[in-house]
Amino acid sequence: MDNIEKLINKYALVSDQIDQKELATVLEALQLTLDKHIGGDVVEFGCYKGTTSLFLMRLIMASGQQKRLWLYDSFQGLPDKTAEDGMIGDEFRPGELAATKAEVVRNFAHANLPKPIIKKGWFSDLSENDLPDKVSFAYFDGDYYESIMDSFNQCAGRWVDGAMVVIDDYTNSHLPGAALAVDKWVSMHQSLVRSFTVKNSLAIISLVL
Repeated sequence: MDNIEKLINKYALVSDQIDQKELATVLEALQLTLDKHIGGDVVEFGCYKGTTSLFLMRLIMASGQQKRLWLYDSFQGLPDKTAEDGMIGDEFRPGELAATKAEVVRNFAHANLPKPIIKKGWFSDLSENDLPDKVSFAYFDGDYYESIMDSFNQCAGRWVDGAMVVIDDYTNSHLPGAALAVDKWVSMHQSLVRSFTVKNSLAIISLVL
């Protein structure tokens, strides 16, 4: 994984929503799919300003494989919490962490990287045509229970054998809905789960079909 370390050390993060250790974990999971030449595209649900997205694209390009990168975000910030997310406290209010699609496009242009496919909207509102036919790698950064469940639901029927899914905030006590959603999905789809590990606050799922 020396190439991942080089990428992280070479390029700055454009936001503080992920640190270098977490980013390395995401990229290591993607690299596993690239090393095995697993067919399908790469998706990210919750791209914010494109910090992780830029590195996903860099790693895809370094592999020389013909994969597309699909990004999804409401660009309206956080939605309302549900009971699964915990209702106590003033952290993570609706509208926080808002970015713009133009900002993501601009960050890719400044990095001299190809523009990804960017879909603006709440995850639950995406249509069938808004997603690739096959998904080999997914990064879910929806923060809340319903956002993570919506991400899983949108990818249903699109996974390929050997696909990897990485979910942010799995061990974040301030965002309990993320872990609840992951645990529920895993319990309902045990036949699809080849392995389930946790590293640097992230849940990492390898799929078998």
